[in-house]
Amino acid sequence: MVVVSFIAWQSCEYEVLNAPVDCGANPVLLELVSVQNSNCALNDGKVEVVASGGTGNFHYRIEGREPQAAPVLEGIGAGLYQVTAFDENNCSATLEVTVKNQNGLNITFETSEAGCNNSNGRLAVNAFDGTAPYQYKIDDGAFSSNNIFEGLFPREYTLMVKDADGCGISQKIKITSGISYAASIASIVESKCAIKGCHNGSQFPDFRIFKNIHDNAGQIKALTGDRTMPQEGSLNEAQINMIACWVDDGAPNN
Repeated sequence: MVVVSFIAWQSCEYEVLNAPVDCGANPVLLELVSVQNSNCALNDGKVEVVASGGTGNFHYRIEGREPQAAPVLEGIGAGLYQVTAFDENNCSATLEVTVKNQNGLNITFETSEAGCNNSNGRLAVNAFDGTAPYQYKIDDGAFSSNNIFEGLFPREYTLMVKDADGCGISQKIKITSGISYAASIASIVESKCAIKGCHNGSQFPDFRIFKNIHDNAGQIKALTGDRTMPQEGSLNEAQINMIACWVDDGAPNN
């Protein structure tokens, strides 16, 4: 006996994505309690936060590390960090925390957008509080006196700065493409996805609501990238690239 299976490709059923928990109903809130700055060139700083709201117990993560149950994050060097609290439904809240060198070199920086799949990104660094001259590098490059880096693609870089006394800072910095949701992505969603019989409320997710687009951004990138989405007409390469760049930027409402 041969069993033949048929798949119904009606409406946009193949684009149905998993419904996320409504984190807005009981949002996670995150507050900074205290920061203990690090000693120069040492990873002995400490950050304490407190989370509330949400559901169940919380886990905390500082970027670059695994989540932990304790709200006190230790062994941190000088730099700018994102600290996130997650509840049992994986709802989260994030805040930025600066840990300084309490007795030496500190930095500020400014970035410029790169463009989608372009290398127009720029990073300018300002070092202070240390002993000049200062030396700078990104990733595996060599240290030099150059504090401006140009020709950068959209991705994450590791900046390292040191002063004449050997005091140093390592900082993760993300260069974004700068693709705008309002200017470049919204029209694609409205004309190709949030249409009758598809993601206009007739099935989940409703892409007339930005939060649903943001929460499913990774899947949207994957499905448009392999050209299984949208159902009504294919996207051209430029549109697919813009969606991917916007998602890689963090799917901002910009």
